[in-house]
Amino acid sequence: MEHRRAILSDPARPSPDRQLSLTDQVYERLRREVIEGVWRPGQVLLEPELATLYGVSKTPVREALRLLVQEEWIVIIPRKGYLVRPLRLGDIGEIFGLRGMIEPSLIAEIARSGPSAAAAELRECLDEQMRLDGNLTASLDAARRFHLAPAKHAHNRRAESILERLVAEVRRLHFLMPDLESHITSSAEIDAHRAILAAVEAKDPEAAATLMREHLNEVARTMVNGFSLVPMA
Repeated sequence: MEHRRAILSDPARPSPDRQLSLTDQVYERLRREVIEGVWRPGQVLLEPELATLYGVSKTPVREALRLLVQEEWIVIIPRKGYLVRPLRLGDIGEIFGLRGMIEPSLIAEIARSGPSAAAAELRECLDEQMRLDGNLTASLDAARRFHLAPAKHAHNRRAESILERLVAEVRRLHFLMPDLESHITSSAEIDAHRAILAAVEAKDPEAAATLMREHLNEVARTMVNGFSLVPMA
């Protein structure tokens, strides 16, 4: 009943008057709620219940669920419904292993070329993150843009797409791990971003790559330590 009250009271509930856009609306809503922990790992999702909760027919719900299965946010339970993908400790290693392969080289690339637009966006993200102490969602948004900016300014759309998914997975972990809520605005997080920015502004690619790698490793360790506290359905 708690989920039902939260969803039905949401003023952003999609309106059924535009059939062509309903699947996208339901997809965005359901994806956001999975990432933000409204739907917990291991929780079963049923088409009829979701259609009632979102005020739409089962068709856009079914299509949205199909898209989320393709993206591996949920898995199909044959003849029963859908399951919010459970978390594994190994997920953290996979996520940060991939990020460690991609992000240091990207930050080095923009530090080497020294585009002022990249440094300016990193500065803007850092300033915003520092102002948003206590606002988890907004702080995560600022941190997300900080980590996606190097791929954007390196004009590497494939890397940006991959990182978008990986950062979304980390966002989910922040919402599911109570002890991580303060980490995104902690001095360690802010200092790491500040040091990375300074290396970019100094046009020092080696330092930028090293600092990014160390930052990612530190966040991974924090998440591994907090993994046992993740509440399941």
